[in-house]
Amino acid sequence: MNGNELFAQLIQRIRSYNDSCVLWILLKEYADEKEYAVSVYQLADVQLAGDLKKDAVHRSLQRLQELGFITIRVRHKSETLIKVDREAVLNLLRTPIAERLPAVSKKVFPFLDAWNADLARRESGAQTDGDSGAIQDSDDSKLPE
Repeated sequence: MNGNELFAQLIQRIRSYNDSCVLWILLKEYADEKEYAVSVYQLADVQLAGDLKKDAVHRSLQRLQELGFITIRVRHKSETLIKVDREAVLNLLRTPIAERLPAVSKKVFPFLDAWNADLARRESGAQTDGDSGAIQDSDDSKLPE
């Protein structure tokens, strides 16, 4: 399993994008092995690139704690120490889900073929453009001066 697959599995089981984002970041930062010192600001604006607001991250931390996936200790006014209960997360991931659901489906369909072809075309174009040192826009007339 890679990080993307783990994220999809978390979303499918927790059924919350925000909570899954926060838990994924905590796991990525080894919070299942040692306490992770972080502020809500760092999680929201740095780790999650502003995709989630600080209030949403704070609510997710509370929910994850209520669900038993993390423990939180406050150190100072702005830094929080978070520890992930690895066994609780593993137990969550062990619960079976239907193979029809998006996180585990192996189904291939025409849209995926088209998307993969588009990605491959863009990738080969980026490699070609990379030789000149700049990415070229196909329609420069739309660029502001």
